[in-house]
Amino acid sequence: MQQIDAKKLVENLGNLPPIPHIATQVLRLTSDMDCSLSELQQAIASDQALAAQMLKIANSAMFGSMRAIRTLPQAIMTLGLNSVKSAVIASISKDFYMKSSMGFYKTVIWEHSLVSALAGSSLAKVFRFPAHDEVFLGSLLHDIGKSVLDLKFPGKYEKIANSCYCGETVDVLKAEVDAFGFDHAMVGGALLESWNLPTTVTQSVRWHHSPGNADAESIVLAAYVSLGNIFALEMGKGLKTPTKFDDAKNEALERAGISKEAYASQTDVVFECIEQDKAFVTGF
Repeated sequence: MQQIDAKKLVENLGNLPPIPHIATQVLRLTSDMDCSLSELQQAIASDQALAAQMLKIANSAMFGSMRAIRTLPQAIMTLGLNSVKSAVIASISKDFYMKSSMGFYKTVIWEHSLVSALAGSSLAKVFRFPAHDEVFLGSLLHDIGKSVLDLKFPGKYEKIANSCYCGETVDVLKAEVDAFGFDHAMVGGALLESWNLPTTVTQSVRWHHSPGNADAESIVLAAYVSLGNIFALEMGKGLKTPTKFDDAKNEALERAGISKEAYASQTDVVFECIEQDKAFVTGF
């Protein structure tokens, strides 16, 4: 597939949606383990809906608190920095995904993205890949290019989504390139680059269908994002069945350094991890 320069792609699409200011603040603060909790609290408190979401998740069975969490500082302490970052990005991502005009399909894409994030980060934890937070972030955002395409080309992308869901379109990337000149992975990578997210995350989104094309520093992360995507499809979460992803799965396993046997032996554990983290599914 012909590569298109990310900057040129952004120019072709026009102004891409900016990253919400609160997301920038949270990513900056939570990237520092010695961050100011008071600053983090202020950032989250500036969005009442987001603050309420933090309280809801902190009080969920997932965190098993013996007493009710009633204040935002308590919620932040209960969740920890990594979970706060994941929850904030999940909330903001959902808002972005749901701006799409695709009706039923935007919900399918959002649910797929969230389950992909849970699956990918769970796989990273099971196989001891240390950057599981980045896997969560990349997996959560891996299909955000689909929403951008729908925002830029209302109605036109929904036809592709419908064709994929009904099994009429086998190669979604080719269908997108034929229709727009670029695919959702290219668009997602360009969007995250414009947001100044870490290069490894941007690369994982850009190459989640072919992780071997990512730069050397990002290949393993892209492989786990790819595996999270395929795992979610295997669970029936997404626009199409996973039957055409055997080659992609094999490539991702190889790039992640995971044997087929090891992967197969741990799928039940990953399902258990997803079940434990289901508050992120039901909470958003």
